Order: sequence, then C-alpha cells, then structure tokens
Amino acid sequence: MDSYQEFLTYFGIDKESFFNWGISSTIFPPIDKVTSKWESLKNRIFTNQQVYIRGYGRDAHGTQLYKDFYARLLNNSHIEKDPTNNAIPQRIMQQLTGATRNKDIYNYQVSHIWGHTKNVFMFEAPWNICYTPKIIDPFTGHETKGTWPKEYQELFILKAKEIYRPFIDEYNQLLITLNVENQMQEYILSLKGLISENLCKQFSKDVERELSPIV
Repeated sequence: MDSYQEFLTYFGIDKESFFNWGISSTIFPPIDKVTSKWESLKNRIFTNQQVYIRGYGRDAHGTQLYKDFYARLLNNSHIEKDPTNNAIPQRIMQQLTGATRNKDIYNYQVSHIWGHTKNVFMFEAPWNICYTPKIIDPFTGHETKGTWPKEYQELFILKAKEIYRPFIDEYNQLLITLNVENQMQEYILSLKGLISENLCKQFSKDVERELSPIV
C-alpha cells in the first residue's frame, strides 16, 4: 500500500494530470539568464574566486576534504560552505526569476534537480536549481520510495534534460577534460593515514557520486 496513491485515489485526483501539473508548475529560470550565470560560475571556479558548496558530514566537519580536493584539482582555494546549506541557491533563484519565496510566490521550495550539492560545478549551477511546489515535494525527494514517486521523478528529470541538454553535455565534458576520475583516485590515496580508514572509504564513495556525470 502506498499512501500517496491512496490519497490521490481517495480524492479522485488523476495521477497523470497531477504529474503534468507538478511539472508545469515548477519554475525553471529563463535560459538566457541561466547561460549568463553559468558562464559567471565557471569563470569564478577557474580564476580562484569564491564559490560555494553544501557542507559535508556531521556538522559539516568533513567539508575540508572537498575544499582540499578542489584546491588541488582546480587551483581554487576559495571554495566555501554555504552558510545555511541553501542560502546561495535561494539567492540565485531570486536573481534569475525575480521571484522571492514568501513574498512573490508561496509554498515553493528551492530544489536541486540532480543533487550533487558538494560538487563545485553543480551546487550553484543555475541549470541544476528550480522552484518546486511544496505539494509535489513528496514525489521528488531523494529519500522518497515507491512506484508513483519513481514515475514522477523520471518525468521530471526528462523535462529538465530536455531544457538543459547543452549544459549537461558541457558539464560531462568538463569532467573528462579535468581528468576528474583519476585526480579523485590520486587524492583519495593521499588521504591514507591522514584520516580514519572508515572515513576514507565513506568519502571515496561520496565524492565519486558527487562528481559523477549526468547520464
């Protein structure tokens, strides 16, 4: 039994109509502004300017592992943790759409489409952020299980890929150009003996997922 399915069925809400409404009500930033913001982000990353990521680990104590890796990979020593883990994406969405939550729009939340929030290219990427209606959040959360949420997430990602395909392709190419996979493995090897074995194993899994391509 799936409570989401039970709820929609009880109130006579057609699943396809509800899913279509969820996607059409999601606010994606205008492409021209996304393009400009993405170029600005890449420039900051590659010219050693301040860029933000979400904190890693309990109380964000592991964030330094990512910062040190980016300093090595990108020669950027100005990677910082977002003060609230979502303040910067909210600011970006306000700039790109002109809409402020709880002022211009209500019961919306800022969502990362593909996640990857410890990824220096993805946390601030304007093509990875949108305003999602909170009522649809139970179908989009990464912790959500069940057939209906899975169906909705597939439709949602398909829509996002349709809109942002050129940016996805460019991001994937960046990972290849920077030789991220090999750089990651070398960095993880350098951590041996500096941090606990368990933390090293966990970080290895996490960083590989965070810096994976979008397929």
